[in-house]
Amino acid sequence: MPELPEVEIIKIFLAQNIVGLRIKSVEILNEKSFIGDFALLTDKKIISVGRRAKVLRIGFESLELLIHLKMSGQIVFKRHEIRDTRKHSFIGGHPTLDMFGELPNKSTRVIINLSDDSTLFFNDQRKFGWMKLLDHESGVMGHEFFGKMGPEPLGDGFSLEVFKKNLLRRKKTPVKVALLDQEVVAGIGNIYACETCFLAGVDPRKKVLDLHDKELQKLYEGIIESLKNGIKYGGSSKTHFANPEGKKGLFLDYAFVYGREKLPCKNCGSLIQKIKLGGRGTFYCSQCQVD
Repeated sequence: MPELPEVEIIKIFLAQNIVGLRIKSVEILNEKSFIGDFALLTDKKIISVGRRAKVLRIGFESLELLIHLKMSGQIVFKRHEIRDTRKHSFIGGHPTLDMFGELPNKSTRVIINLSDDSTLFFNDQRKFGWMKLLDHESGVMGHEFFGKMGPEPLGDGFSLEVFKKNLLRRKKTPVKVALLDQEVVAGIGNIYACETCFLAGVDPRKKVLDLHDKELQKLYEGIIESLKNGIKYGGSSKTHFANPEGKKGLFLDYAFVYGREKLPCKNCGSLIQKIKLGGRGTFYCSQCQVD
């Protein structure tokens, strides 16, 4: 699924293009894709677009719409005056062969029509993604989905002290697996966990309890650096992400280890290795990341 940098890129685009618009109508093509009373959105003004971990947040005066793309979700924004969809649709999420074609298509689950006659399409081939409408009185950030989530790694609340405290709760866990725990840090997925371990020079198999203070500091800094690089280079493309202009991100061209099995390390020339940790493919350099 799209990781934090990819969702951040979508958030930035939507914030620049839909804030201030009103919801003209909502069409639900798959009932399980939308949780809540969609009729409440009619004529509501969009006042903010945010993100918590990998979840988009569209804010209204008294409501908030959460969007989780999961494995195959896709957001497509189409301006009403543009007919050439290939050039002028804005897309974020799982790339598909039909993402530049006519909309709605067979994977469209929700259609949101906006006051300037532009349209927001929520497509999802596998139907794992969702939109969820909550009211502010119920406490959006206290919702079960966010309740135990760790700090935002690019937010003010993410300090070295907080990171140490959260990580050390997983003392017997391999470092890379612990980084994927959303209660430790929110929004880190497999790609950026691998990159973080490389930037820190830490073997991903090393147990958290065996880390010394310098390694903890380097991991903390590596999280921030890898995520910022992901945003800088437009996200990771692979097969599961297209940026808001429908183009694949370039991050993996600059990645140090992820997806580079048997290729030479950019730092020392040794071949990158791939193992499984916690059921996930894990890439690392045995020379630069010494246990």
